[in-house]
Order: sequence, then structure tokens, then C-alpha cells
Amino acid sequence: MNKNYFFIVNPVHLKKAKSLEAQIHLFFKERIDKYQIFISKNSSHLIQLTNKAVALGVDVIIACGGDGTVNQIGQLIIEKKIKLGIIPIGSGNGISNHFNISTNYQQALKIIVKDVSKKMDIGKVDNRYFFSNIGFGMGVEFIRHYNKNKIHGLLGYIPSFFKSLFSFTPPNIEIITESQTISATPNILLIANTNQQGYGLSLTPEAKTDDGSFNLVIASKTNIFIFNYLIIMILLGFSIKRKRSVRYYDLKNFKITSKNYYINIQIDGEFYFVMKNELNIKILPKAIDVLC
Repeated sequence: MNKNYFFIVNPVHLKKAKSLEAQIHLFFKERIDKYQIFISKNSSHLIQLTNKAVALGVDVIIACGGDGTVNQIGQLIIEKKIKLGIIPIGSGNGISNHFNISTNYQQALKIIVKDVSKKMDIGKVDNRYFFSNIGFGMGVEFIRHYNKNKIHGLLGYIPSFFKSLFSFTPPNIEIITESQTISATPNILLIANTNQQGYGLSLTPEAKTDDGSFNLVIASKTNIFIFNYLIIMILLGFSIKRKRSVRYYDLKNFKITSKNYYINIQIDGEFYFVMKNELNIKILPKAIDVLC
């Protein structure tokens, strides 16, 4: 049975986008499936394109970009019959790494047309969705500085990291579930759905996207030497699960309150400033089909 594929390409990496477009045409040259390729102009245009694909009733929408692109497209097809394909051309690519989707365009396209999918849980924080993770600690401050920086890549990461070291103040947090209240003053607070958070890094290697729960990681406030040691461990790919200042939990639906600051948050790598002290987080089990 012929399929109808709808590719939406994030043009942040214009050279990658043009190369991918050529590879898609080459791949489908001898196939009888229908396909369309659109390069989005901006975030609002990306949403318009996704809504257009939904209205057309296509079989598969393919998000070509990073985790932010997957998030923006995916949230518009939650609990719909349209499947989500991913071609990773972003920076972090935590979601595609979780599903072992290759950065080689031809290999990624083969995964898409093979038509094998997995059900994926989706997280919801108030009225926003997340696919990979949300964070509340110093990682959010890092993303804020990095987004301000005109230099991306490693040359942007290093100054952003040191700026966030000096500008970040850990909030006093309470995590309230049906059965317990967890208090923390975290340097790192991560709620993860996937087993990778991007750039090949992982604080939650055991996370699954179809088990109906999140992995929550808290690295409590400590001195700068221990914190830097934890960061080095993460960068080198070592587990921090058994470290004294680190706690792990499996949670489903819960509330987070900040006692002393408005909440800064990152959702799938995108920074948000929320003018409130309380957020409700819940899981939507197996809410989307991902081709992998």
C-alpha cells in the first residue's frame, strides 16, 4: 500500500537542509509513494505546515531537525493516527538518539519507509508538551546564556557554562505526588522521558518511553568542586546515580512548587520563563507512534 509522506525541514542548518532535500528526492526517485517536502520559515510557519499535513490526512509527518522541531510537530499529532518520523539534523538530537535513528539521511529514510513504529509516552507540563525531558536546574541557566550567545557549538558552550555557574541560584523546590513530598535545593533537576538528553549525554540511561513513568533526577546544591566533578562524570559518560548528593525517582503525575523564585524551565532544550511558582506535570501514556 502506497504511503503519503510529509517532510517538514527546520532550516536553522541551511546547508544540512538543502543536502537533506536532495537526498529525499534521490531516495524516492524509484518509489511509488507520495511525498512532499517543505522548508519552514520560522516556528509559526512550522506549525502551519503541520496543521496542513494533518488536514490532508497524510500517513506520516517527518520532523527534520532537532528535539525542538520534534516537539513542535509532534505535539500537534498527539493521539492522532498520523505517525511521526524523525530525521535528525539538529544539534542535540536526544529523541532520535533514544530511538537509535541514524544521522545518515539514507539510513533514516529507510527506517521511515520500513513502517515499524513504537508507542511513545508524552509528558505535559501545564499546557505544554515534552517528548524528551524538562529541566529546572543550572542546565536551564546554561540554555538561557547559550541562546543569547551568537556563537554556537563548542565555542558557545564553554562561555555559557561558566556564565551559568556564576549567575545560577538554586531554588527551593517541593515535588508533591499522591504519596510523598520531596524537598530539594537542586543544582540539577531533570525530568526525563528518554534515555538521552542530547549530544550523546545521559543522566537517565534506564529511561523508557513506553513504561508510563518519568525518571526524575535531583543533584542537590553542593560546593563547586563536587558539582564540577558531577559535570565531568556526566560529560565522560559515567553514571552519577550512586553519588551521595544525587537522588533518582520514578514518578508519574506530580506538582512542582518553587518557594523563593519564579520557575525557569527548559522543555526539550528550549528555554521558557514561567511567571508562576507552581507547575503540574503528568504523563500521557503511549500517545504517539514514532517510526524507529
